[in-house]
Amino acid sequence: MLFAALAAALLWAAPDTPPDPYEPPLPRPMLVETVRDPITDDLRVQTTLRDQDRRLTLACDPHDFEFIRVTFTSNRWLVRGNFITRERPLIYRFDDLRPRRLIWIVKDREARLAGRRRVGAFLQRFVAADEVVFRTRDVESNRILLRFRIVGAREAVDQLLRQCGELELREQIFNGPPME
Repeated sequence: MLFAALAAALLWAAPDTPPDPYEPPLPRPMLVETVRDPITDDLRVQTTLRDQDRRLTLACDPHDFEFIRVTFTSNRWLVRGNFITRERPLIYRFDDLRPRRLIWIVKDREARLAGRRRVGAFLQRFVAADEVVFRTRDVESNRILLRFRIVGAREAVDQLLRQCGELELREQIFNGPPME
């Protein structure tokens, strides 16, 4: 009985668990950058989320791509996709939602999501999430996780879509039913 009372007193007096000293600070909020080509007046708009040594970029560059693209960059070389198309399925997950597996175009240290419906569904979940985690493999076939803590995405995506003229997509993302 004395032992139980002593153990209870020690547990009551024990300090709270200290915060994880390894947990890095939150990334800076996403900011939108707009660049106008001085010769053609083509507009290039992008917003980047930097979390430690990783980067997730949303961009619209109508001269080079027909639609908004989502790209993440790793600090490690990623396993190649298909030899011709560079396509490879990747798994990602927003917060506690179910994991999704989609085809991404993989090259060197970056992967790009293409396709209007897929990008729209990704952006709809992105603006509402606190984090997104990607699971893939590096060139040595080691499993790697890329975690992005999302800060300021709602405002940045809204501004990006407005400046790119994607008002219909903006309406679907912010006011429409869930996209698949």
